[in-house]
Amino acid sequence: MKSPDLVLDRADPGDDVAARFDYQHTYAAINAIRLIAGEGDCVEIICENHEDFLLKNGAGKFIGTQIKTRKITLSPFKAGEEQVANALGKFCLLDHKFPGCFEGFDFTTNHSFWKNEQSLNNLPWLLDSLRQRGGIKGLRENSSLRQYVEGIAASTGLSPQSVAGTLVRTTIRGHEAEITHIGSNVQQALCECPGIEELPYATVATIAKALVQLAREASAKTLRGPITELFAPGTDLKQAVDDQLLAGKRICKADVLAVIDRFKGGSKPYEDINVSTLVTPSDAPSDLVIAFRKLAKGGVEAGRVTNIEDRVRSFEALFLEWSRKYGVDEATKRYNNVLAVVQFEAAEAHAGAEKGGEPYGSAMFGALAERLMARARDDRDQLHGCRPEHLIGAAGLLTQQCKTWWSPRFNAAEDAP
Repeated sequence: MKSPDLVLDRADPGDDVAARFDYQHTYAAINAIRLIAGEGDCVEIICENHEDFLLKNGAGKFIGTQIKTRKITLSPFKAGEEQVANALGKFCLLDHKFPGCFEGFDFTTNHSFWKNEQSLNNLPWLLDSLRQRGGIKGLRENSSLRQYVEGIAASTGLSPQSVAGTLVRTTIRGHEAEITHIGSNVQQALCECPGIEELPYATVATIAKALVQLAREASAKTLRGPITELFAPGTDLKQAVDDQLLAGKRICKADVLAVIDRFKGGSKPYEDINVSTLVTPSDAPSDLVIAFRKLAKGGVEAGRVTNIEDRVRSFEALFLEWSRKYGVDEATKRYNNVLAVVQFEAAEAHAGAEKGGEPYGSAMFGALAERLMARARDDRDQLHGCRPEHLIGAAGLLTQQCKTWWSPRFNAAEDAP
């Protein structure tokens, strides 16, 4: 007899709902990183207040943002869908409620937008056409653009002119990626900040998770402020609670820097790092999770780890090029020959680096990079014209295959796909 605690209920929507919220919080965290990266004129993120989050600029204007997620295997978003029309209608109502406050609005999805033909379902075309015209004045009654604007106007009780005025300031973005793939983008965004990519990857991964948690907490109804304010005689308690709730929703530059400083200066010793929870399938490319965990355990810098995927893809592309030119058998022979050379050089680099004590992954990476650059220069024919980035990519593949290690061996495969 089967037991319910031993059979996974694949119809339970709980995990899916959690993934959708994680996507939204992660997206907010990436935007919070912009506060310290110097990108754009963003001074504050306000989570779950009127919209999924608001971006506030230095002039006190806002960009209202809504995040919509969908399994990538499903069809793209169409303008005529209730979910899309409701989101745009909410933008219009918010713009009407706070006139002059919004610089623009942003509709973002992990998926994409349908654009097979110029019709009422093609949201990119509708918004582009509206921006080009500046409104719907002069359009015929049977115009798709007029019908779409008037449909939103009817559902919101606003004038078509008011709706058009909001929609011309609305942008849409489709990332065309699975919901779970956004995690690694937080680390990449962090590495674009001054002084971050030189930190150990494990430290940056920890900071990334803490920033997502910061966004998650800001999205909840959390009071932020002295408890004494709620008990002071003569205080308007309702207003005091509202003020603290709003304060809890705000993320500013100081909040992001505080998270970074907390983990930057107090990282766990390498031997205490649990890489199976630190590097999950959402934090790294699905076919390189084990490699990222091993590099993290070795203390390799974040900039080097996050770049390893590009190097791996470069080597894989070279294999495909060889296959087209020389056939699969010859390409496989070349591929395995290069892997053998890189595995030898990695073993030599490992032997030298481990003498300096743990963690030694960073020293090993530097030594291996030098050795591979020399081999690419001196043994070009033997390596079939491989460039150094191809050889580093080969090292990444060997790491994923557990043929190359950057620390003493451990169980890197726990919960890996």
